[in-house]
Amino acid sequence: GSITGLGIPAGVTLILGGGYHGKSTLLRALERGVYDHITGDGREFVVTIPQAVKVRAEDGRAVAGTDVSNFIAALPDGTDTRRFITRNASGSTSQAAAIVEALEVGARCLLLDEDTSATNLLIRDARMQALIEDRDEPITPLIDRIRTLARDHGVSTILVAGGSGDYFDVADTVIAMRDYEPADVTAQARAIAATHTTARRTEGGSWRPPARRIPLPRSLDPGRGRRAVSIKVWSEDRALYGTEEVDLRAIDQIVEPAQVRAIAAALAWGRGRVLDGRADIARAIHAIMAAIDAHGLDVVQADPTGDLASFRPFELAAFLNRIRGLETAPS
Repeated sequence: GSITGLGIPAGVTLILGGGYHGKSTLLRALERGVYDHITGDGREFVVTIPQAVKVRAEDGRAVAGTDVSNFIAALPDGTDTRRFITRNASGSTSQAAAIVEALEVGARCLLLDEDTSATNLLIRDARMQALIEDRDEPITPLIDRIRTLARDHGVSTILVAGGSGDYFDVADTVIAMRDYEPADVTAQARAIAATHTTARRTEGGSWRPPARRIPLPRSLDPGRGRRAVSIKVWSEDRALYGTEEVDLRAIDQIVEPAQVRAIAAALAWGRGRVLDGRADIARAIHAIMAAIDAHGLDVVQADPTGDLASFRPFELAAFLNRIRGLETAPS
């Protein structure tokens, strides 16, 4: 039958509104809209493109050679941000890495909430630009990247924002939430942007294709003691892969432990097959997904247990990237 309601087009979308009026609730519905819901769930008509990925800041995570140079460059200590390696990322570097890692495996829409983002990755306003010169600021904020991503690379962004009207200048659609009801306020936002101009300068130059990475099989050993494959899953947030404890709390689109079991089993199965030290991360991830599509989830287990749930390539890549011992080589 016919469905009426809110449709969010491709491009750059802002979700605005006062506190506790439903901005983050709407975003959470969109991030879960990549999955089907059962009839009567209340969300069965909330549908999001399958390539939508929620990204957030994640202080303290490890980063294994991700190219974050489109967001962070020319660090004072000379660190190579084309192959950024750290065991303890800051909020801005962790979120920049999460964005690039999602794009690496085919994300077509980025979902962000100001409350779980690094402020200095989102915006640098005109007053801060006037005080801190460009040469002293290595971070190119997202506001200077999302139009290029949408226009030239077909990657949309949906951002819950409440702190910076500078985003009015780059938005295609502006949605205001009031008492959990959305309204299209794009025209009003554009009028405000035209009458309340900002002296902010665009930063960062042109977007460069991120360098590819090859995961090294030696860093993905699922064995523990005498067991060739040892996987233990406590929740959707935490798993033990071999001897590595993997923290998944920042992966909001993993919704149940059965997905984590399946992801860990898929990585263990793929090591030496497609995670062979020759394929880059995108090729390896999509080869694993192709095998599952062709033969079902049981293909990743020698003795099928029946307690696995399907997942997307984005959560598989997110798990891989959060193995703290992960090592990569340039492609």
